[in-house]
Amino acid sequence: MYLLGPLLLASAVSGQAPTTGASLTILSREGRRPLPVVDVQGHQMAGLDDLSNLFQLTIREDSAANAVTVSYKTRTVVLTPDQSLASMSGGRLISLPAPLTRQGRRWLVPVEFISRALAPMYDTRVEFRPASRLVVVGDVRVPRITAQYEDSGGTLRITFEITPKAAPVITQDQNRLLLRVEADALDALFPPPPSQNGVMTAIRAVEPNTIVIELGPRFASYRTSTPVSSGAAAAIAIDLVTTAAPVAAAPVASVPEPPAVPATPLPVFGAPRPSIRTIVIDAGHGGDDPGVKGASGLTEKDVTLAVARRLRSTIENRLGIRVLMTRDDDARIDADARVSMANNNKADLFVSLHANGSPRPSARGAAIFSLGLDKVEEDARRQSQANREVLPVYGGGSREFSLVEWELAQASHIEESTAFAALVEQRLKDTAGLAAVSIVTAPMRSLAGANMPAISFEMGYLSNPEDEKLLRSAEFQNGIALAVTDAIVALRDRLDHGQAVPAAQ
Repeated sequence: MYLLGPLLLASAVSGQAPTTGASLTILSREGRRPLPVVDVQGHQMAGLDDLSNLFQLTIREDSAANAVTVSYKTRTVVLTPDQSLASMSGGRLISLPAPLTRQGRRWLVPVEFISRALAPMYDTRVEFRPASRLVVVGDVRVPRITAQYEDSGGTLRITFEITPKAAPVITQDQNRLLLRVEADALDALFPPPPSQNGVMTAIRAVEPNTIVIELGPRFASYRTSTPVSSGAAAAIAIDLVTTAAPVAAAPVASVPEPPAVPATPLPVFGAPRPSIRTIVIDAGHGGDDPGVKGASGLTEKDVTLAVARRLRSTIENRLGIRVLMTRDDDARIDADARVSMANNNKADLFVSLHANGSPRPSARGAAIFSLGLDKVEEDARRQSQANREVLPVYGGGSREFSLVEWELAQASHIEESTAFAALVEQRLKDTAGLAAVSIVTAPMRSLAGANMPAISFEMGYLSNPEDEKLLRSAEFQNGIALAVTDAIVALRDRLDHGQAVPAAQ
């Protein structure tokens, strides 16, 4: 146990007053606490009384020996005024940049005392990081994060190095980019943004684990690289793309005018857009609807939300695609409202996450559902495709629209949905190690109204003890997130390049 005592503020001192400096920050599982620091003749010094309160040290002054003994349990260090060498238990000598100093009624030691004397005798990790003025105590995750800039005119690349490895989640919040790192706190030092760039105005770390990039007036969009490993560090690059700067027309020499040619109408929509720009992830159940409950207490609503959050993070990190969640907390959402959210946000893909249950505890495995139509519904789908109208569009020209009923919105996406289910099945076997995965087509109300490729994924049987154990594990949840993301990449690549997507076997 450590850092149990309350922090006592330094008492008033007499004599030569040291200059107050910036405090150090003590980070532990119990939170953040300041350690006051003063400047004495160019050395940063901390009070032994403050260290005693924070680390449960015993301070004993021996006037006869003109020494001060600092003890922690059975380990000690002996300091002498006006002497920069100190003696530790076992006869080991340590060197400090300045000697023990008395200011009024207080004893002061250089802040390096923390790493050179306190850390070796403490029974849990104590790490002093002078550049960021942090003291990390115990098993807390505080990765170091540095940034480098590379300005190529139209793009500002920010390369973050995170040590030890941690994967950030990147989202855009109006005129800011937010990088959230899975950590208890951040040790972040950033150089000032490049001047005269206009795409970024500031960068800073905010408690507890978020980096904020303030975007400038010339910011247009961003893209991220796939994080790569560099020894113990992870690196990720973010490219901030600028708006095109106005270019003055250069003088040109007079040339004869070419013969007139018939004007070619410009296309209304310009270049084709990427096939997948927005994905909606639907965490099944929620609120007073827990769904299936396993024998050890794991509920469907909890496991679907946990996997949905991991899947969102993986997609945003790897692909930079906009991801929306039908729920991001324990709330009950109507089935039609889930699909409506996808339709209203013009989503390009809809993934609904669920867990299965069975009266037979031996039943286990995953299943991927896509919509299947009976004969009546198929006839209605063909009729709806015949009901096409040509309507004017913004900017001039016209476009042909297919008018379909809500219940048949998914009908025109069945082939893509079935193909996506096949890709997910294959990636689950390759990445998540799932051998028992089945693909099922069924007339599902939850998918019928989705006006985009859509699947419903039953990740396993909570009624089966082995599947429940898998679904509870972070490793298995991460495997599912990686597998589904790989399937999205494969589907996007095929659609973007006009390739046929594989049909389910």
